[in-house]
Amino acid sequence: MRLLPALAGLILLGTVAGHAAWAIEPEAGAPVEIASVTVQDLSGNEVDLAAALATGEVVVLNFWATWCAPCKQEMPTLAALDAMFEDRPLRVVALAMDRAGPDALRGFMAEVGAERLEVLRDPSMAVSGPYAIQGLPVTIVIDRTGHEVYRHAGYADWSAPAVVEFLEGLLEPIG
Repeated sequence: MRLLPALAGLILLGTVAGHAAWAIEPEAGAPVEIASVTVQDLSGNEVDLAAALATGEVVVLNFWATWCAPCKQEMPTLAALDAMFEDRPLRVVALAMDRAGPDALRGFMAEVGAERLEVLRDPSMAVSGPYAIQGLPVTIVIDRTGHEVYRHAGYADWSAPAVVEFLEGLLEPIG
């Protein structure tokens, strides 16, 4: 009976490679407070995630792991999104929920062409509960006031026109 989950995983992986079925059209929801959880940067320094995300910028926060096939597929789209908004008040942050060390995480990012992304790590997976992460990848969008306004579980093309349009709207002046 172990064949069925493996077969389902292969079907899902095949679907992810096709991209078209995973297009999203984000809409902002009610703002949700961001939890304060301690994670690490790649130098091993502690980072209060809520404080790091409340910068007055729009933040696209992706939860991922090196062993996650859809994460590997998705990471180049996050890198493309980051490049599109270079010199604008939008950050893409990749939070590794992985026991892999900093060198392995850097190697993974170089392999998938996303070495310019800001990477944080959570080897103890402390964010799982407060951020309600039940699988990977999960991406949340945080508005300029520091509140979660959108969440997507699973693969998505983060450089797609509908996503870019949604994020452009969040960049409009506050108030």
